[in-house]
Amino acid sequence: MMHVFAKRVMQCVVATSLGVAAGHTFAQAQVIDSRPATRASTASASTTAAGNISSQMFGRMQQLEQEVLDLRGLVEQQAFEIKRLKQQRLDDYTDLDQRISNLMSSQGASAPSSAPSRPSASNAAASQPNSGAKPVSERGLYSDALSLLLQKKDFDGSASKLNQYLKSYPNGLFTPNAYYWLGEISLSKQDLQDSQQWFSRLLKEYPGHNKAPDAKFKLGKLYFQLGDKGNAKSMLSEVAAGGTPAAQLAKDFMSVNGLL
Repeated sequence: MMHVFAKRVMQCVVATSLGVAAGHTFAQAQVIDSRPATRASTASASTTAAGNISSQMFGRMQQLEQEVLDLRGLVEQQAFEIKRLKQQRLDDYTDLDQRISNLMSSQGASAPSSAPSRPSASNAAASQPNSGAKPVSERGLYSDALSLLLQKKDFDGSASKLNQYLKSYPNGLFTPNAYYWLGEISLSKQDLQDSQQWFSRLLKEYPGHNKAPDAKFKLGKLYFQLGDKGNAKSMLSEVAAGGTPAAQLAKDFMSVNGLL
């Protein structure tokens, strides 16, 4: 009886052991089988994250490219506006120069009528054609030079006319104006040395002329471009202290370029 009971106990133990072993094996199989799924999901998540980053980077690059295009367009627009303003300023100067020149010419033409009468009427009659001929031809030559500069934008042709004017009328009514415009023409052609000579000549020979402040302003800028900041500051400070239209231009230039 005891033998039979012992045998049954042994069978139960063996069966239990086999069941536990089978369960353990099944659990291991589940764990082993689940690992590839975990790795696959991790790889999928990494791929998705990388795709999102690439998409964000591409979007950002497109945004930056658009910003660069916008900035380039703005720079081109500002460059065009600066060029237009420079041309407008040159046109304004030329128009003002013509008006002042016409006024001075009319005053010069009226001067002989107020002068004392000549001893001889024949002498007065003989002198009138000569005194009237020179201002007309002088004014005509100068006007031709301005016309080439303003209307045709022919800088070389205008410079040739102005030099011809100075040769014919070295002490003429428009000599300081010719100096100034020759300086402007040289400056537009980036001939800084030649421009400096013309502006300096105007200031030396006609320091009180209405073109002198503008010539001094341009000369100050030339000194700055040539690296002579000492003379540049001195020139521009003198202009800024005056009450001419060039005063504000001088202040702005000094402020922008650290000369205050």
